[in-house]
Amino acid sequence: MSTKVRARDELAVEIRPGIFRPDWSVVTTTAARQALAARVAGRAGLLAHWSKPLSAAADLVWQTVLRMFVRKGRPPRPAEIASETGLSLDSVIAILHGLEERDLIGLKPGTDAIRFAYPWTERRTPHRVAFGEHLLWALCAVDALATARMYRSDVSVDSACAHCASAIYAATALRGRTLRTVSPPEAVVWYDATFPGCAAASCCPSIAFFCSDDHLEAWLSSRSPRPEGVRLSIAEALEVGGAIFGPVLAEAVAPEAV
Repeated sequence: MSTKVRARDELAVEIRPGIFRPDWSVVTTTAARQALAARVAGRAGLLAHWSKPLSAAADLVWQTVLRMFVRKGRPPRPAEIASETGLSLDSVIAILHGLEERDLIGLKPGTDAIRFAYPWTERRTPHRVAFGEHLLWALCAVDALATARMYRSDVSVDSACAHCASAIYAATALRGRTLRTVSPPEAVVWYDATFPGCAAASCCPSIAFFCSDDHLEAWLSSRSPRPEGVRLSIAEALEVGGAIFGPVLAEAVAPEAV
């Protein structure tokens, strides 16, 4: 696996042949670029985790977990993953623990059962995603929006303002490349830049929707210390999510095509 730099702050790693994460090519706005750069800079070891090559079996299990999660509407069980991939149950369990060490999934403490696999979680969160025939929970606002580009599909997201709890709705178009609608239109996302350890437990709870800039500011002012991060429009948050998650299920590119 290799690391490449497209510009001074555009670090990315090759997660499989020809596929780089994050995908800076989908980032077109200054705020989205700042948020993505803050993620890479603020989370110690993020690129180091991503740049360590997964074995073919581990990559297969990772992708299988994510595909089965949306197909079943819940985290797949190790035995189901083994049946789907043709790997032994012992191999699958060992791989799942390895994926947890890289903060790609999370297991229930003391067990082999999956509790989350970014961007999805089994627990109820403020971010509900309508995907096919299932309603699933995303770990944060950006993860919810990112699911569309990740699966080359379109989704709708029901969430709420983290300050006043008023309803927020967003739907994607063109397989996650743009937004079809946002309500209220002035809704924004706070992209938290604090990454002490596991993202699901550190930054994800604070990566949230707000119904307006005023309510984002009120929320920021109420917290001590004041959080560090980037204010994003919903369209900018969609770009950030697409850059992070768009490559995850992308097929490897043949060397002559890179």
